[in-house]
Amino acid sequence: MAQIKSLRAWRYNAYLTENLPELTAPLSETVRRQKEKAFYQFPFHHFHLSSPSNVPPFENARRRAENWKLDGVIRQDPLPGLYVYAQDFEMGGKTCQRKGFVAHVKLEDYSQKIIFPHERTISAAVEYRTQLLEATQMHTLPTHGFYRDAAARLEPFLEESLRNPLYEVIDQNHTRHRLSVIHDYEVMAFFKNHFAAQRIWLADGHHRYESSLRYRQRCLAQFPNASPESPWHYHLMWLTNAETSDLGVLPTHRLVHSLPHFDRRSFLEKLEVYFDIFPEAPDAPLPLPSEAPLGTFRLVFADRPFTLRWRSEARLAYDTDWPESIKDLEVSILHYFILEKTLQLRDDAQFAHLDFTHDFQSCCLDVSRGEAIFAVLTRPVTGGQIEEVCFQGHTMPAKTTYFFPKVLGGLLFSSIREAEFGDF
Repeated sequence: MAQIKSLRAWRYNAYLTENLPELTAPLSETVRRQKEKAFYQFPFHHFHLSSPSNVPPFENARRRAENWKLDGVIRQDPLPGLYVYAQDFEMGGKTCQRKGFVAHVKLEDYSQKIIFPHERTISAAVEYRTQLLEATQMHTLPTHGFYRDAAARLEPFLEESLRNPLYEVIDQNHTRHRLSVIHDYEVMAFFKNHFAAQRIWLADGHHRYESSLRYRQRCLAQFPNASPESPWHYHLMWLTNAETSDLGVLPTHRLVHSLPHFDRRSFLEKLEVYFDIFPEAPDAPLPLPSEAPLGTFRLVFADRPFTLRWRSEARLAYDTDWPESIKDLEVSILHYFILEKTLQLRDDAQFAHLDFTHDFQSCCLDVSRGEAIFAVLTRPVTGGQIEEVCFQGHTMPAKTTYFFPKVLGGLLFSSIREAEFGDF
């Protein structure tokens, strides 16, 4: 099923790796303006390649990637390898870990039922990523994918490799990130053979994966006789075993902004068709209790929050062909009944007025500052819901999940140039 290749990663030179905490960061759901400003103060921060501030034109990113190579800012490893990556983190008062390996994975259309998405994407964001990939010819951040192996056949090799890490970085969330590499040909061959029977579901990085699919389509149109093993047939992924790794799923709250002529009274009156609405005290606790009924949300305005409880009879108002597993997701209820039916924001038009964050406190802060009109706080989907939707061949609304912690960008990059591809 899934096909993987080793790679010769590009990594920061030895001098710069002494300052990795200043050069690395996760690529967040919505990169906050103040964070962007801070990140871009460092001339070699990975954001200059993975989320550049001066594109379009994408020629700027192309030139920077070339200059970083020529000037030795990043250097390519001489030997191909599979890169072992682990995260140790705290969540809900529990010590958690994810570990897996980074490899090039053969691109597969979703219709092949080998690689599965769990949420929809935003076309404009995919196109941005496609043009960035075409310009730089580099994967700047691995997409995160899960697979299942109850026997955990790969784990002993991962643990052995992590005993000698290339890097160990503690980020601002106190997550420990470790990167090591496997060069042994027999071990890498074992990994390849093992993955021939695996299916992968995407956790984080749908837009990056679909940008590779879109770029491959353009290359096939231009080079119809190219080899099926051409580098643009592959995508950089971090693969973790769902049987042994903590999922770490957080909610992705919605911030609604820049709506012309918004009137709260009228908005709440329209919402009452679908929800029971309960005003809360200004200092009421904001996180939603896990035992609250399906379709419960916290609506936060600058002066006070409201609790919304979806009316069960409102289910009859669904005018879609969505399957039951999608209709019963709270994020679907949010998008359909709050954004589409009440605010009349449909499809991609919704995302012109939305920001996303997993941190409810930052939601409230943005609302209090007037940077958003209101926030909608929700609860996370479960790992079981994600897998059910994936393997039924369906997708959730975009930005449904926030997998914490994110992959730490800047630990490695990979090339899709023939001379730099580097499989054994």
